[in-house]
Amino acid sequence: MVSAKSKPGEPLLIADDVTLRAFADRIKDKKNVAFDTEAASYHRYVDRIYLIQMSSGDETAIIDPLAVTNLKPIGRILANPNVEVIFHDADYDLRVLDRDYGFHARCVFDTRVAAQLAGEPGVGLGSLLEKYFQIAVNKKYQRADWSKRPLSAEMIAYAAGDTAYLVRLRDILAKELKKQNRMAWAEEEFKRIESFRWTQPNGDKDAYLRLKGAKTLHGKNLAVLKTLHKWRESAAKKVDRAPFRILGNDALLALAKALPTDVEKLKDVQGFPSSAVDRYGADLLKHIQKTLELPKEKWPRVARKPHLKLDEPTQARMARIKTHRKMVSEEVGLEVGLVCPNGLVQAIAIAQPKSLSELKTIAGIKAWQIEALGGEKLLELVNGKS
Repeated sequence: MVSAKSKPGEPLLIADDVTLRAFADRIKDKKNVAFDTEAASYHRYVDRIYLIQMSSGDETAIIDPLAVTNLKPIGRILANPNVEVIFHDADYDLRVLDRDYGFHARCVFDTRVAAQLAGEPGVGLGSLLEKYFQIAVNKKYQRADWSKRPLSAEMIAYAAGDTAYLVRLRDILAKELKKQNRMAWAEEEFKRIESFRWTQPNGDKDAYLRLKGAKTLHGKNLAVLKTLHKWRESAAKKVDRAPFRILGNDALLALAKALPTDVEKLKDVQGFPSSAVDRYGADLLKHIQKTLELPKEKWPRVARKPHLKLDEPTQARMARIKTHRKMVSEEVGLEVGLVCPNGLVQAIAIAQPKSLSELKTIAGIKAWQIEALGGEKLLELVNGKS
């Protein structure tokens, strides 16, 4: 990407430290700055931030972190408590900013969260841009490979659109939240979001069990799935490609069920792409055969969590809470899962709090949810007084 001066209505392309410092200096005292990142986990095995977009309301910059050597000016803006940083769905952005650069935002406004709490029927950025600005987002680039250089003019325009309207969208949603007396609800969520940090995946040892359908397998079939998953991870890492681009999850599961032992049987496996037979067939068959030769004691066993049995009084409390939750959700125009997720319903029913102070100690409950549910009324229902 080549750095250039932006023309009116066009994003500023930043690929050097000097231009970035100048841009950061221009926006450092802005009240609001919109922010977004683009990664390439859909394409690459090793994910990282490949593009950063920032908008001040007056101008939009597309920053190439592969070319800029010092991104600290961006980190300082994010860390400034006097600059509200606007994201749409900040969760992943904040985690990868922490992972890749150690950057943390101090004052966040998340337009997706704001849209949810305002009762918007569609909370995706595309839906909101179309509703408020009559802009149709080109979905062609939703899964673009942002690691490639140079970026096309269309990709740059798409990336710029992710932040170009966020400052104005923020003002629209903030006005609606204030009108509904829900700004405090949003601010509680924003404060929670600011604490998000990257967490290392909990080991790779049991990653194969997260594949859809994996836990329906047992014995040698599960052992083969584990082996093939490990093979795919190794193959993907070598060429820096997303694992599913080597071989899809359905194909791995099909092989683990069929257990082919020769090329002809491999070709007959439903769900295994014929194009992969010549490319990976011999290697896969070798790994399958080696796994089938393992003694039974080396087959993986899935530790299943015991089913939590709830007594009748607890089940009755859950039923009362859910009925109340449905009524509240309809009144405030929010999804039941947002007002009170099922896990929280169960936690409240089990804890059976007797006071607001006890209710507030339940893990995961938020002050705005207590307010929306009517704390005292909820306590009456939990304790069978209403």
